[in-house]
Formats: sequence, C-alpha cells, structure tokens
Amino acid sequence: MTDLKSLTILLVEDENELRRETASFLELYCGKVIQAPNGREALALINAQKPDLIISDIRMPVMNGLELAACLKERSFDTPLIFCTAFTETSYLLKAIELGVAAFVRKPVDTDELLAVIGKAAVPLLQRREMEGVSDELMASMRVQIGDTPAQRAIVEQTARVARTSFNVLLEGETGTGKSRLASIIHGLSPRRDARFVTIQMGALPLNLAESELFGHVKGAFTGADRNRAGLAEAADGGTIFLDDIESCPPELQGKLLRFVEEKKFTQVGSTVEKRVDVRIIAASNRNLKEEALAGRFREDLYYRLADVTIPLPPLRDTPDAVVPLAYKFLRETCDELGRNLAFLDDEARSLLINTSWPGNIRQLKSVIRRAALKNGSVIGAADISIQPASADMVSSSAVGSTAPVPPPFPCSMDMLERWSLEQALLYCDGKRMKTAMMLGMNYYTFRRRLEKHGIAAGDE
Repeated sequence: MTDLKSLTILLVEDENELRRETASFLELYCGKVIQAPNGREALALINAQKPDLIISDIRMPVMNGLELAACLKERSFDTPLIFCTAFTETSYLLKAIELGVAAFVRKPVDTDELLAVIGKAAVPLLQRREMEGVSDELMASMRVQIGDTPAQRAIVEQTARVARTSFNVLLEGETGTGKSRLASIIHGLSPRRDARFVTIQMGALPLNLAESELFGHVKGAFTGADRNRAGLAEAADGGTIFLDDIESCPPELQGKLLRFVEEKKFTQVGSTVEKRVDVRIIAASNRNLKEEALAGRFREDLYYRLADVTIPLPPLRDTPDAVVPLAYKFLRETCDELGRNLAFLDDEARSLLINTSWPGNIRQLKSVIRRAALKNGSVIGAADISIQPASADMVSSSAVGSTAPVPPPFPCSMDMLERWSLEQALLYCDGKRMKTAMMLGMNYYTFRRRLEKHGIAAGDE
C-alpha cells in the first residue's frame, strides 16, 4: 500500500459521530486529518491549510458535495476529491464525474477499500514529491561536485535540467575547464547510469581507421581485418557516448557521424547491414563550435544536431571566487588519498591562488594543489605553492598565451632537443599520445618508445 504518512486529508461529513470515527481511523494511516461539517467550511480550510486530498459526502447542508466540487473546479484547485456517500442516483454521479471527482466509496465504508482508493488517488502527488526530493538531493550533490559560486550554480542548474533527458549535449570551454568530468557527471545522473560511458577522442583517431573505430568492421573489409569487430558505438549501446575534441573530427567522417547522431544508425565498414543503437551523445569542444560551423570548418547541420543543449564552461580566470573552493576540494581528495588529515591554506596562499591567471584552468590548479599537498604538512603557505609554467602542468599552448616556448640553451645534445620537442608536441595536444603521434606523422608505437626513452609521462591515450 502507498505510504500515506506525508498526506494531509480534509474529511467533509455532516454527521458528527461518523466524521469523528472516520477521522480517528484515517489518523492511524495518514499524517494529518482535518474536519469540516459542510462544503462552505471545507472551502475555508482548503484556502488556509491546503490539504493534499479531500474526502467528502455528497448530501450535506449549507453547501453539498457537488457544489464543493464545482467551486474547486472553478478556482482551478487540483486537489483530488473522493466522494464517500450512500447517495447513488446516476444523474448525480455523472455530474460528479463531469466535475473531475477522483473516485467514489460507498457507505457504509469498507476501510480497506477506502485506504486503497486514497492510495491510488495520492500516487501522482507522492510521485511528484519524490521527484522534487530527488531534485533537491541532486542539486546538493552537484553543488558539491561542481561548486557553488554564481557561475558554477548556472552550470549545476543546466546540468540538473538536462541530465535526466535524452537530449544531446555540447560542452564548450578551454582545455582544462572540466568538460570530461562534467560529461561523466551527466551520465552518472541519467537513467543510463548503469550502462557504459564510452569516451571517443576524436582528435586521436587515425583518419584511415576512424570509421572502423567508431562503427566497427566485418572480416575482410580491409587488409588486416581478419575478423568481425564491433565499434565503440555498438559498445555504448544503452549508455552514453562522449565525443571529446569534436572540432577535430575529420571532414570525411562528419557526414557519417551526422547520420549516426540523428538516427542512431550506422553500417560497419565492409558491410551492407544497417545497425541501430540506443545511445545518448555528449560532445565537447575547446572552440566555439557554432563559429567553427559558420566559418565552414565544421558541418553546420552536425553542429545543430549535437547542440540540443549547450553548456559553456568558463575559464578559471573569469571565476576567481571558484578558485579557493576548488583548491580545497582537490586538497581534500589528495589528503584522503595520502591518508592525511585535511591541510589548510593560509591567507597568503589563498591570495596567491586567487590572483593567478590559471592558463591551464582547473586541470592546472589540481596539479598545483596535489604537489603542494604531497610536499607539505597541516598548513600550506604561499611559499609552499609552486606554480610552474603552464607546460609543466600539461596544458595546451593555446591557453598559455603569446609567450613562445624556450628550447634548451646551447650547447646541448640532440637527445635534449628531441626530449624538448616531444614535450612541446604533447603540450600542444593536451598530453594525448595518439593525437600527438598523428600530428607528428609518427607511428604510434614508435612514438611511445621515444617517450619511454626520455622518461616522459603523458596523459590520455
């Protein structure tokens, strides 16, 4: 039976003893029961106490049940009304139905029947309250994950509205602003949370293999295709696909991606059989994708299909009030990871963090805080915070500014120059190895061996 403990019920009955007995019974199951002897007094209580549900007799002095129902309808009250009556003349019952009465219970009342009717009538209200409660809890959870500054609250509100829908979402912002993390949060709050969240780095897909990686291929489709292979789109069936760096999608692939985004249909390389998957698509771009489309660098029709909802993520330099809360979030995570008590930032440290431009955005701030927490004890001062050049925190050169990177001074060895060049290439590609190898025109495995030779750690595959 539906839990009725949160309900306030108005009982309208002109027979005093019957009203008291029925109210006493309902109080065993419902949160609160208020009473009225006729429709006129009931209207006054409805205005004052706003009950969740009304149970009323039909035949009463002063104002009967049908007149009460007519007043409720005229005043656009959506409170469910149940008639509890021995009066069963057909014309009156039809009039009650016309006035929107939720249900009828015959007198003498069967208590089990009455509770069942109340439970059924209350279901929409209880479901709405449950959703509102989940919404409040959801908003609180997201404020913890994303932040609670004015700019972050706007992102939280947009995320809350879109997370439970099937809309495609486009996240826009500079490198390091948290697009990948927000995409993961949206998936985690969606009805698809129990299915896979598949990330596809569009800029890291080798052009000749991009279609196969996305949609799969059949045996014999090309040299080396010695077996059927499902693509990432099929692997994400029922879940979410995150198309990161979507602005890097090769023009040759955008047409096929357009059909997939619009219809969720695709054909594997070498096959004529059409497949369909149920996926939600989130895309991310470091650039303004609408401007890219208007400039002819990205398909305009694909942009509009990806951007059912667009969530812009501001750079950290534009939201200085978010810096210290984010710093403490990363500090807490790092201290938990190290098994230490939470460290504190003194006034000078907080001032330094707030007044830094953070070209690498949230990613750079996290790197700085993790280093400070690793080296220091319970209090972190400005002297303990090492804000290295942006390249050391693996941010993109586009976010660093106009200062050109400086090579190692001469005399230096060829190995030193090669190491520096690899580091700069990785920096330009946000630490993504596949993307960097493709940009340099190198075989991926050769590129990895070069990194290992120089002891260079990189970011994402």
